[in-house]
Amino acid sequence: MNDQEIRSHILDACHGLSASGLGNVIGGHVSMRVPGKELYWTNVLDLCFEEMAEEDLLLIDFDGNVLESSRPVSPGIDFHQGIYKQRPEINAIVHTHGEWGTAQSALCRPLRMYHNLSTYFYNKIAVSPDDTLEAIGPVLKDNIAVMMPWHGAICLGRTIGEATALMATYEYAAKLDVRLSGTDAPEMPAEACARQQVLLGKATYLELTYDLMLRRARNGIRGEVKSPPAKLAGTDGHRLLAGVKD
Repeated sequence: MNDQEIRSHILDACHGLSASGLGNVIGGHVSMRVPGKELYWTNVLDLCFEEMAEEDLLLIDFDGNVLESSRPVSPGIDFHQGIYKQRPEINAIVHTHGEWGTAQSALCRPLRMYHNLSTYFYNKIAVSPDDTLEAIGPVLKDNIAVMMPWHGAICLGRTIGEATALMATYEYAAKLDVRLSGTDAPEMPAEACARQQVLLGKATYLELTYDLMLRRARNGIRGEVKSPPAKLAGTDGHRLLAGVKD
């Protein structure tokens, strides 16, 4: 995959996140690793996801240096290169300030399991003491998401589609968590969570959700991802496979 293709996929993800109600404010970042190099592409700080265009993407090395640009990058961007160094199988990272994910982070605890889709994150989400690389690194392990108290979440993927769809799913699960916390609603039992997580591993929910996000962006549709559809005609599931390949 060349730089042009990587930039195109990042823009798709930014616009899909925005169309799904994630990232319509300043802040948040989407990145993709450059295959075979200690480099990654990400978005500038001074625009929201909806506004991003090709000229608003920056190339950064694993020492945190922005190459060939004077545009501003988030001061909290360093965890991207840290994660890429620590997890070579990860090719894309998404961090947003979605309303529900941010609200859930203020609870300062892992996501609670109130829905089948929540179990994507069952025993797969780390809680970091803060949003620094020094804090995230030791708790990262093999998790697919990191929750940063009073800040928001990070989702990781082998592909940009996987990381982006996981973020939309996290936002949905966080919404249920925030709304049901303090009520008598029981959490899913551990056995049910484990069983459902296995089933989700065989399903195509993330592919379908990413396709939905891209269609929303293309068609100018705005709205939250409430849950991935069970079946969609004419989907473009191969877009999820837009990962980094040598």
